[in-house]
Amino acid sequence: MASWLERYVDRLVRADAGKSDVLAEEQRVDLMVGLSNAAEALRTSERCDHESAEEMLRSALHLLERVDLERFAFAAH
Repeated sequence: MASWLERYVDRLVRADAGKSDVLAEEQRVDLMVGLSNAAEALRTSERCDHESAEEMLRSALHLLERVDLERFAFAAH
C-alpha cells in the first residue's frame, strides 16, 4: 500500500497544474505530503515502531483533512 501511495504522489508531481489558484496549489502540496507521510507511517508500522507510525499517520491525516479530495480525484490519471 505504501508503494501505491508513493506512485500516486509521483503522478501528482508530474500532473500539469495548469492555471490553478493559490488554494489549489496549497492543497496539492498538502495532499502530496500527506500521502507521503501516510506511506512512511505504513512502513514504520511494519518495522513495529507503532508509536512513531501513529505520530506520522496523525500528521498525514491533519494535512489530508484540509484537502478537497474531489478536486484531485482524477488529477493523477
